[in-house]
Amino acid sequence: MSYNNAENSNVYELSNPYEEASNDLSNKTNSYSNSNSNLNNNPNIASSNAYATTKATNSNNGNDFIQFMNRINEINQDLEIYERNINEIEKLQRQLLIQVNEEEESSIRYQLDNIVSQTSSLQNQLKFNIKDAQREGLHDTNKQTQAENSRQKFLKLIQDYRIIESNYKDENKQQAKRQYLIVQPEATEEEVENAISDTNGQQIFSQALLNANRRGEAKTALAEVQARHQELLQLEKSMAELNQLFNDMEQLVIEQQENVEVIDKNVEDAQEDVEQGVGHTNKAVKSARRARRNKIRCAIICFIIFAIVVVVVVVPSVVETRK
Repeated sequence: MSYNNAENSNVYELSNPYEEASNDLSNKTNSYSNSNSNLNNNPNIASSNAYATTKATNSNNGNDFIQFMNRINEINQDLEIYERNINEIEKLQRQLLIQVNEEEESSIRYQLDNIVSQTSSLQNQLKFNIKDAQREGLHDTNKQTQAENSRQKFLKLIQDYRIIESNYKDENKQQAKRQYLIVQPEATEEEVENAISDTNGQQIFSQALLNANRRGEAKTALAEVQARHQELLQLEKSMAELNQLFNDMEQLVIEQQENVEVIDKNVEDAQEDVEQGVGHTNKAVKSARRARRNKIRCAIICFIIFAIVVVVVVVPSVVETRK
């Protein structure tokens, strides 16, 4: 935009403010672009970016360990519940041994069966979770240590539970023997043992009842013996499961060691394959070089032969032609 002064014949040019702002913005953009280019070309900045990447990786590893520890904490909480359960089982078993009221006995037995069932489910879940944690910590010493601590604690609790069940079995057996002697006071130790342990105990009990003098008292005692007999069978099953669980948890260490050995063997085999591959590559390179040299030699020999042919055949012909 221009403004002409007629008197002074001078020309005044007014600048466009929008055009100036646009130019200024363009200059700033170019300056920012150059600044970014300098940052990318600066080795110190590149190093800083690499450090940031490494820091992000370490952060991910840290988050992974935190998640793993959260799982370990859950396992340890379940172990505490498992410990409380087996203590409660022991308490209910002792109450059941001394209980004389049928209604109370039935209530206690119901509570006992319920908590035993819960504990059985919990111990199977613990077995799975600990095994999974050990598998995840296979190549991480910190994780492996945490998982192993949980495994050892679980093994100790299983052993405690086995002792509780074994003691209850023995006390149950002794009580069943005392009850049977009420029915058959003249029975020998062997006869009592057979009556308590034999799977055909029902027949033995019925025969004992027929031979008993005080049938009313004998009938009550016989019912008690039969109940103890069934409970002993359940205890045998429970103890067999605990023994198997204990062996499985012990076997985890061997399995983990075998997994480590297999992985190490695979790494060694892979390393050997790489070394053999490098050897084959070197041989191939050498063979290629020899082949190229042979080609060059053949080309030179062919050229020499061709030159000799030219000299021997062509040159005399040219000389004869000129004569």
